[in-house]
Amino acid sequence: MIRTAHVWILVLVALTLSGFAMWQRSIEVLDQQDEVVLLLPQNTISWSEIETITLNRKGEKIVFERVEGIWWQTRPFMCRMDTNSMLNVIDRAQGLLQMGVVEGDVLKETLGLGEKANSLTLATKEESIRIALGRMTLGGRAYAAVNGGPPVTVSQSLHQLALDTDHRYWRDIRLFPELAVDVQRIERRIDNDMLALDRSSGKWMIQEPVSSRVHDDALTEWIGRLASVKLGSFVVDEPDDLALFSLLSPRASLAITDSNGETQTILIGGRVSAGSQNRYVKLENTPMVFSMNWQALSQLFPTAEIIAAPTGSGVSPFDIKRVRIASKDSETMLRRELNTWVDETRGDKIVEQEDIRALLSWILESRPVSVAIGPYPRKLQVATITFEGYDRMPLDTVRVAQQKDGSWILDNGENVLRLHSADTGEVLELFLQSTKK
Repeated sequence: MIRTAHVWILVLVALTLSGFAMWQRSIEVLDQQDEVVLLLPQNTISWSEIETITLNRKGEKIVFERVEGIWWQTRPFMCRMDTNSMLNVIDRAQGLLQMGVVEGDVLKETLGLGEKANSLTLATKEESIRIALGRMTLGGRAYAAVNGGPPVTVSQSLHQLALDTDHRYWRDIRLFPELAVDVQRIERRIDNDMLALDRSSGKWMIQEPVSSRVHDDALTEWIGRLASVKLGSFVVDEPDDLALFSLLSPRASLAITDSNGETQTILIGGRVSAGSQNRYVKLENTPMVFSMNWQALSQLFPTAEIIAAPTGSGVSPFDIKRVRIASKDSETMLRRELNTWVDETRGDKIVEQEDIRALLSWILESRPVSVAIGPYPRKLQVATITFEGYDRMPLDTVRVAQQKDGSWILDNGENVLRLHSADTGEVLELFLQSTKK
């Protein structure tokens, strides 16, 4: 009867012989070259003209194409790629080192180079090259084959990038990469609250919820944020059910339309988790769901009050020839004469220049305490101020109302109410009092 100790000795001997046989086989299979060379010589393909990259890995086929200088993923779905990341793939293939050749009668399937092998194909309009990516081995080496040729050993650099790296990180993580120079329309929606801006007329204007001028500084800052905002963490591609992310009926959306009439929309879904403010986000025309930090995301959804122009009128003071101030009981007409202003209603009496400058500054330049969107309170109206150009045609009319607490409201028909403190309206009261004398 064989003792247990003898059994363990036999097992140990068997394992030793098996390991030695495998090592001996590897010695017979691999013949290392003394000189390390490039797997793909420089004249293998026109590297700068590569327009298509096809990655086959783990049974999935992913295709990338360069269109007018921009790299896109075109399969399994369309999305914009980061140019530097795609160039890195090409550079990694171009600089791949061949460490040795495989000799002996070895099946390619054994090396991971069979018909279903992972592969990277680079193509120009005229030619293509396919690199089969086989198994990775110890010592930082891996098996590869070019265009179905004999197997060789290479460094693992291309294998690690093409097979081990998540290709989603090659994508362009900017939400609106062309926004700063090409945007023509912006629509921001939160529930039923819509803010729409358009510059088809040549300048930016608010179209919803009111028709109004824009605050140029605030708009520039907003567009800058939109142009620089980046995607958060990728969650899933092509989900089966968008309802899981509250994206079937998203609470908020942001749509950007370019000069070609193409619109890109991001949809804001539910919270990532109960204790998190991060939200699920999706580009409307792509099946990618990712998450974004709510603090950064909320900066992309300003209110209409922030974007509306804060000044009472957008008229330039240099275009004004006459100022008509009308109240319930009287009217004053001021006229510019070179460097002075005169009061036509009082026999062209010269007006104190500081007074008229202060009035124009209050209406055309001063910033209000706050801005609100809503109907103008006609019952509180005190006066209207109409600006006329040198052709005697009206440029704009500003309505002025005063609340019970003495504060002032300026509105030029846009239903954007600019609220000023009580003391600022003294510049207008000077002219209203002068008409009563």
